[in-house]
Order: sequence, then C-alpha cells, then structure tokens
Amino acid sequence: MDEERKELLSQRHDFIKEYYKMATSDLDRHLKAGWQTIVVLGGGAAILTAGHEGKIGLPIATTIALLSAFWGTLSVIDANYWSLRAIAFLSNVEAIYFAEDDRSIFNPYIGHRPSYKLLNSLRYMFGLSFFFAIAAILNMAWELLEVHHTISDLFKWFSSVYFIERAIWILPLVTLLWGLFLTLLTWSRRLQDYVNFSSSSPGPTIRLKSSEMWDVTFMPPAGHAAPTLAGNTPTGGRSGEIDLLCNLKILKILSFIVVISTTILLIYITFYQIPFV
Repeated sequence: MDEERKELLSQRHDFIKEYYKMATSDLDRHLKAGWQTIVVLGGGAAILTAGHEGKIGLPIATTIALLSAFWGTLSVIDANYWSLRAIAFLSNVEAIYFAEDDRSIFNPYIGHRPSYKLLNSLRYMFGLSFFFAIAAILNMAWELLEVHHTISDLFKWFSSVYFIERAIWILPLVTLLWGLFLTLLTWSRRLQDYVNFSSSSPGPTIRLKSSEMWDVTFMPPAGHAAPTLAGNTPTGGRSGEIDLLCNLKILKILSFIVVISTTILLIYITFYQIPFV
C-alpha cells in the first residue's frame, strides 16, 4: 500500500509540474495576444487615412476605425482575464513547494494571487486602443468643421441632407456609445468570472517555514506534524473586488439607460428633419 501511495504521489507531482509549464506557456500566449491588437489598430489608422483622402466615406472610415479600437479593448480585457487565471494557478502550485520564508530568497510574490486589474503590459495596449477610439471621433469632428466652419453651419447642413446620409454620419456616434458600453459590460463580466474562479478554487495557504514539509496532497510525511500555515492566503483582498462588482452593476444599469436613450434620440434625429437652428 505504501508503494502504491508513493507511485500515486510521484504521478501527481509530475502532473503538477507539467501543468505548471502549460500555465506558463498559456500566460505568455495571452500576453502576446494582447499586444497583437496593435496590428488591428494599424489597419484602423490606414482606413482613417483613406477616409481623409476621399477614397472611402469619412463616417464609414471612422466607424471601421472605432470597431478596430473596441476590438482592441475587448481583446485586451479577455487576454488580461486569462493571464490572471494563469498567474493564480501558478501561485497555487508555488504554495505547494515553497514556504513564506522562501520569499526572501526567491521571489516576494510566491503564492500571491494578483487582484483583478489590468496587468502593466496590457494596460498600455488598452489605453492606446481607447485613445485611438477618441482620436477617430475627434478626427471626424475636425474634418467636418474644416468644411462647415461653425457649429451653426454644421447643424444647418446636417438638417438639410437626406435621412440616409444623416444615418451614415450618425453611425460613428452610435458605434462609440455601444462600444463604450460593451467595454464596461465585458470588464464587469470578466471581473465576475475572476471572483467566481477565486471563490471556487481558493488554492492552498502557503507554509510558514520551508523546514516543515508536506507532500503534493498537503499531508505531512509520516512521523511529522502538520506544518504551520502563514497568516496570509493567496486569495486575500477579494472583498475589494466584490465591492467593485456591486458598484459596476449599478453603473451598468445607468449606462444602459443612457445608451438606449441616446440611441433612440439619434434614430429620431436621423429619420426626422430636426430644426437645429
């Protein structure tokens, strides 16, 4: 029976090591995927250039650029979530083999799970994607004011064109509104996923001293007392994420009301000639 247990422990040990390697590769893949959004933003910039040169309608070019930008923000949020999950798993494995006193030797973050936030390397790509979306809208406004020099002239022109043309010019604004809302919705959903993951798989608490041993099933060797566990746990600090999740639920409801109301107003303006002056 002892030999069978030793074999099972050895197999579990080997499996955990391979799983650790897989999680490391998974983390690297998702971090790289976040940065690959810069290619899509480059394509959006090229479309905006074509719109400026008249090769494609400016509102169509702006809409495509906005879609590229929000595809970037959503991809970064998704890559960030899977990266955090990979780091959380790595911290679980580290808690098996390391102790708190190893932190001063190897790594101060051994056994620590990150809180739900954008990792630094992905935060820059998220900011760039968001800035690109705002820049695309400002570029369209600049182009319009270059032709219609005052806001009053712009409103007069907009009120005079056929409703199909008005719909095309309003399309970028609708895309911006729903893109922002979808970004908020996706961030909230991924936060909920991370909280659920942390709650259902909290992971082991790291040992206090490396001299106190346990095996891969967290049982002490025969004849040894159970190790003393450190005071902090890998899932500490989840209360702040739960509070944020509650606040985001309220923000989502308010944002949805604003987006729906604004969209209805824009549709009304599109199909009915509004006297702006």
